[in-house]
Amino acid sequence: MKYDVVIIGSGPAGSVTARFAADGEAKVLVIERRAEVGVPILCGEGISRKIDEWKIIEGKRWIAGRMDGARIYSPDKTCVTLGAEQAGDETGYVVYRDIFDQELARNAIKAGATFMMNTQAIGLIKEGDKIKGVRAKRFDGELKIEADIVVGADGVESKIGQWAGIDTRLDPKDLETCAQYTLTNIDVKDAYCDFYLGKEIAPGGYVWVFPKGKNIANVGIGILASLSEAGRAKKLLDDFIAKDPRMKNSSPIRFLAGAVPVANPVETVRDNLILIGDAARHVDPITGGGLTHCLEGGKIAGEVIAKAVKAKNFSQGFLSEYETRWKEAFGQKIKRNYLVKELMLDMDDKTFNKLANALKDVKFEEISTHSLVKEVAKHLPISAKLNALIKYRKEIKEIKKK
Repeated sequence: MKYDVVIIGSGPAGSVTARFAADGEAKVLVIERRAEVGVPILCGEGISRKIDEWKIIEGKRWIAGRMDGARIYSPDKTCVTLGAEQAGDETGYVVYRDIFDQELARNAIKAGATFMMNTQAIGLIKEGDKIKGVRAKRFDGELKIEADIVVGADGVESKIGQWAGIDTRLDPKDLETCAQYTLTNIDVKDAYCDFYLGKEIAPGGYVWVFPKGKNIANVGIGILASLSEAGRAKKLLDDFIAKDPRMKNSSPIRFLAGAVPVANPVETVRDNLILIGDAARHVDPITGGGLTHCLEGGKIAGEVIAKAVKAKNFSQGFLSEYETRWKEAFGQKIKRNYLVKELMLDMDDKTFNKLANALKDVKFEEISTHSLVKEVAKHLPISAKLNALIKYRKEIKEIKKK
């Protein structure tokens, strides 16, 4: 089996990369260990309205509901409202993630990509140090798939980067453990998403409520692995649901559990290799949201791969256009929000309450993590500002060294 590019993982990042590479006449194979694209679902199912600008997905079948704004609750339930009238990039949609993923895969197949399900990568094919493809297991047989470019789109537990010698290890403080119910018969009154902060509610993370339609919503939690033990995320989520009057008569129709990286990105390019999506740590460290970055990064990766195939140049130097472009598109946002995440870990509930009280009447310029961070910075204690500045300067020095 010989392809220009083999992509490991059929999630949004993998499918979008496949679509844009195939659009550029590359011969593309996507392998997926699961039996069905998009199933099981491992996501809160929220996505920015930025997706409308990219023309990556057609139709509206994948939309469960629109998010017109957000409410953020501090531990003492002080509410900071980011309203619909400010309509920025952080408003958007709650999606049916299985349909969403399948639509992206359908577009990739329409462009000429081939998908192979029930196929798990088990190693890289190498000649000396040169990557020549992947070894895969399909049912009871083993396959050798030769390719000029291997793309790791294999999620938070990515093996592709490790096999290529890239350090993809995650510190427990850079990993969120998550649990989520889809609840029916819940009292949902509007198209606002709610977020709840506090060390007792969700240490190092938050609880979310994403409406999916009349009387149905995703209710989930993410907490830092460094602050949890097995089963704690589900227990805290169950406690939250039991105490919320809106959920008094609710019943679950789905339960999910998983993990999300909230780290700085890793190295994403080697000779004949690209990492994308969660495998590249392209996730917002504050929100834990990665769908938008998956799509934007996948589009960039696919376009660069198509160029590489036409030029027959698969070197790290040629493929580094991908890394340059994703850093310009969202890399600085991830770096900035990682520093903010680190700062927030040092805050106690009392500080969160003070910040919420100071921000509750602020009219934000737009709905975005950037505008929220700017306002938060104005109200931080001097000591916290100094700590943030020190961390930022250290980070910049490290970037310059690299």
